[in-house]
Amino acid sequence: MNVKDELITILLEADSGISGAELAERIGCSRMAISKSAAGLVDEGYSISVSKTGGYRLEKSDVLSLPVLQHHFSIPVYYRAVCQSTMTEAKDLLNKGAEVPFAVVAGRQEGGRGRLGRSFFSPEGGLYMSLVLSGSSIPAPDMLTTAASLAVSRAIESLTGIECSIKWVNDIYIHGGKAVGILTEGLVNMEEGGLDKAIIGIGVNIQPGAESMPEELKDKMIYLYPSGGSPITRAELGARIEKEIETVLAEDFIKEYRSRCFILGSSITVIKNGISRDAVAIDVDDKAALVVRYPDGSIEALSSGEVTLRI
Repeated sequence: MNVKDELITILLEADSGISGAELAERIGCSRMAISKSAAGLVDEGYSISVSKTGGYRLEKSDVLSLPVLQHHFSIPVYYRAVCQSTMTEAKDLLNKGAEVPFAVVAGRQEGGRGRLGRSFFSPEGGLYMSLVLSGSSIPAPDMLTTAASLAVSRAIESLTGIECSIKWVNDIYIHGGKAVGILTEGLVNMEEGGLDKAIIGIGVNIQPGAESMPEELKDKMIYLYPSGGSPITRAELGARIEKEIETVLAEDFIKEYRSRCFILGSSITVIKNGISRDAVAIDVDDKAALVVRYPDGSIEALSSGEVTLRI
């Protein structure tokens, strides 16, 4: 590591300020190099206070970097300032032999993807990550998407206090608008059968960045903090999501998921295989399928498809 990387790593681990002399001795450089490196880190967005009595101290700041992510995450993590999508990056890393589990986090995406091939608006200011898990760590692969949506809801609520609800199957809503998109993909072991690895792609609209939200999305999407000033960092939230996913996968979580599914009891339109039908959402069964009742009285448990609320 260079002096800047070593400096930020030490400051991230420190519980209190550290003098320039001690930092220079630990890194093996001059105090002038410490001062210049600290100034460089400030230029990159870190908040570092310096005093004669307190030394160098890292204040809370929302900077994404590999040292910051490694400090927060409990699994290996890869950082991309800009990429097409973290899902694509994750697959590329798997092809190159990266060991699972691992996470990929990006500052912004230029080709973020949502369900059904839709694009996902991914400017600076949001959290964009993909979590890659071994199939053996997922007890019920067909319920991975629902588990992920519950885990992300828990993570957001625990850090922000903002109440989250879920639109089946995996869209997370706050204050009536979509704030989170989740996309899961599985890789099958062709020789042995069954799920080999899974990739969970997550995009959280935390606060606006320099790029304005497209007009067509303004009535559909919402930020956790529309006016900015988020009290949480993207690294904190990403790491909490990773931990919550691990926790939820080990639980019998369907009751909590069902309680958060706000479309139950509502009139909906079911879109399946290109055909739209009116229905009422009546339940989420124990396998996370959406149970609907059609006007003719017939009932179906949907394991796939899309639903929209009818106003």
